Amino acid sequence: MFNIKQIHLDLNVQSFLRGWQYSALLLSVFLLVGELIGQQIAAKSLFVPQTQEKTLDGSAVNFPNNGKSLLLLIGFTHKSDTQCDGWNRKLKTSYMHNPKVAYYEMADFQGMPSVMMWMISHGLHRKIPKDEQSYFVTFFHHEDEWKKLAGYSTPADAYLIVATADGRVLWQTHGPQTDANYAELQHALQNAAN
Repeated sequence: MFNIKQIHLDLNVQSFLRGWQYSALLLSVFLLVGELIGQQIAAKSLFVPQTQEKTLDGSAVNFPNNGKSLLLLIGFTHKSDTQCDGWNRKLKTSYMHNPKVAYYEMADFQGMPSVMMWMISHGLHRKIPKDEQSYFVTFFHHEDEWKKLAGYSTPADAYLIVATADGRVLWQTHGPQTDANYAELQHALQNAAN
């Protein structure tokens, strides 16, 4: 009788272990599939949207895929002007005429009525020096994509993105310019060139 109980107990343990192994295998498959799906979603969200817009001087810009690393300074609202101006003062001397970096300051005007846009454009032409107007992009498309990519949360913040020539985002931040985040930006641009 002891042997029958022992055999019955062994069968229960083996059934339990098989069930546990099956559950562990199933859980592993679900986690793997979830990870792959997550990576695909993350990969899609970590690329700069294909952008074809005009600069303030009327030049056409097309990025990514222009053969240079990208450095983008983005203002989504008028409230971000102060931080964008602070960043631009720091960035323009090093990157405006850099042959390896496509540097643009971008302002979001999607949905702006044309009458208002005419007045704003006139003001921008007076505010921005003529030699900087070819680096100032007014964008009218993909606002939601840009906001998602930049992690938009604070209207008064400047948003910065460093990306490879094919648009893969390597680094981003938002807020005022500091020595620490400027050093991170420079490091990211070095990585973008490699």
